[in-house]
Amino acid sequence: MLFVMVGAIVGAVIGSYFFNVFFAGFEEVPERIRALDFAGKTVLGGIAGGFMGVELAKKKIGYPHSTGDAFAVAIPLGHAIGRIGCLLGGCCFGTPCTLPWAITYPEGSMAHLTQMVTGIIPETAITSLAVHPAPVYEIIFNLALFGYLWQKRGSYKVRGSSFRLYLAAYGLFRFFEEFVRGDSPFPVDGFLKAPQWLLLMAVAYFGWRYYQNEYKVKVEN
Repeated sequence: MLFVMVGAIVGAVIGSYFFNVFFAGFEEVPERIRALDFAGKTVLGGIAGGFMGVELAKKKIGYPHSTGDAFAVAIPLGHAIGRIGCLLGGCCFGTPCTLPWAITYPEGSMAHLTQMVTGIIPETAITSLAVHPAPVYEIIFNLALFGYLWQKRGSYKVRGSSFRLYLAAYGLFRFFEEFVRGDSPFPVDGFLKAPQWLLLMAVAYFGWRYYQNEYKVKVEN
């Protein structure tokens, strides 16, 4: 299982970077590699890369069983903790809004710089415009998801169902959250951003697998 965990970590690191590059554009990749600049990683790529890393590791050692349930409860808890850092660091900010719980970021923060570069605020502004507190949304959702998955642990009929439920639930949340994310480098394809199309497919696939396994079978495979 140690080899599988290594596969998950390596896959998550690689995926978190290249998922961002894939949608944001490859033009700056050679220069960023030469400068050892690996900023701009994304959770979506980390989850996808970790999933592929685990599957490749299992295939390599000939392990046939599902291992996702071992990560399903821990991932949203770790994700929620990580988003505290995002909130304090000023990344993963939302779009401008006037809601009572909107927050502003100080001069020099990513939100402030992004709004200044795009012309939303003048260069003399000392704070960003008030924006959706996207990291707070993520913290609340992931803690709620952690609690739900913890409560349901051990009650599934089929191995892997907990992980499929996590993927479907977070994918659905992230699909809607993308509408209020102001830091996304991903181009908009019509009404939706490019990753949202992948999220829709992932939610449909893992949601269907979860439903088939938990409501269409009577015993574990």
